[in-house]
Amino acid sequence: MKTRDKILFAAAVTVLVLCEIAGRILHPDAVWFPMAETILTRLIGAAVFVFLIRRMGYRVLGRPVLHGDRYVPLLALLVALNNLPWIGLVTGRAKIEADSLLLALFAVECIAVGLFEELAFRGFLLPYCLTLTRGRPHSVLLAAFLSSAVFALVHLVNLFSGGSPGAVIMQIGYSFLIGGMCACVLVASRSVWVCAAIHAVYNFCGTVVPRLGEGNGWDPVTVTLTVLLGLAAAFLLVRFLWRTDEREAEALCITK
Repeated sequence: MKTRDKILFAAAVTVLVLCEIAGRILHPDAVWFPMAETILTRLIGAAVFVFLIRRMGYRVLGRPVLHGDRYVPLLALLVALNNLPWIGLVTGRAKIEADSLLLALFAVECIAVGLFEELAFRGFLLPYCLTLTRGRPHSVLLAAFLSSAVFALVHLVNLFSGGSPGAVIMQIGYSFLIGGMCACVLVASRSVWVCAAIHAVYNFCGTVVPRLGEGNGWDPVTVTLTVLLGLAAAFLLVRFLWRTDEREAEALCITK
């Protein structure tokens, strides 16, 4: 990386840190402020990683190209949509109480987070991991595992912001799973934008009730359907990565 690139990267990181510090100091009562702060910092971070991805020459910023593997993003989208407690909302056990403006702001927050995390961990880190695992047996599966593990372990920082150990461990677990799922989507679609869209849907569906509503959306039917869908998706996606040829993955993601 050239000196100019290092300076730009350092400046962007500095802006991110200052935004985070400002949010911790101000602590306003407005419900929308944490959302606005998250949107600002994540969009700045997303811009940084778009720049870095272009500098590295990774081919992940184009339009999606779907052929025989189109079932992969469709399956991932189904998993993301299933994250919403549909039965609880229909039966009234769970409710969304925010007005339309706050709900729209929350949706933008989910989009910003999805963009930042997918550009960082799938758009930038996954191609880099593919270069590290090149030549190894089932290198694509190994690269997806490594990038997803890093994505999951990054969530350990939530221990320093008041998160309980149990909650953080759960977050690490499902972050690893969604990271692996989005890695499959990138390899299948050739576009990090598809990953970001699915990630945003997953976050919105999974957190809209806890953040902007009340009630418990979990019931025996929902749990059973979620477990069955999760097991089926895990089997199909691991098989997809297992069968993906290393040269095909490099053609999809890397130019250097």
